[in-house]
Amino acid sequence: MNLMERLALHLKLEVALQAEGFASEPGVLQKVGKRFIRVSGQFIVPHTLQEIVLLGAPPKLRGSKVSLRTTYMGSFSAVLVRAGVDFVEVLVSRQEEEEELVILIPYNHLISIERT
Repeated sequence: MNLMERLALHLKLEVALQAEGFASEPGVLQKVGKRFIRVSGQFIVPHTLQEIVLLGAPPKLRGSKVSLRTTYMGSFSAVLVRAGVDFVEVLVSRQEEEEELVILIPYNHLISIERT
């Protein structure tokens, strides 16, 4: 499964996007094309994003505990839910959030993954 196929499974639900110098408010994922996604009327290139938070997604509890190192956030702990062709899907607990977040990270922002 590639990133665009995974995003298509989340169509009509909310996402939050983060890239260098850009962070979006939650918006509805309206369309998934071949190279772009449309979120709240804006066309976005998903492979340029640092992370895509899938809001309202039921978190899968199965996965392996890992330590991730990214280009934008350094190292952090997560549960690896899925490793796709060009992305990883992880479950992350962050202090500022009430619940665990389901996050998609394109491989071009991932430095390493280690089992913990």
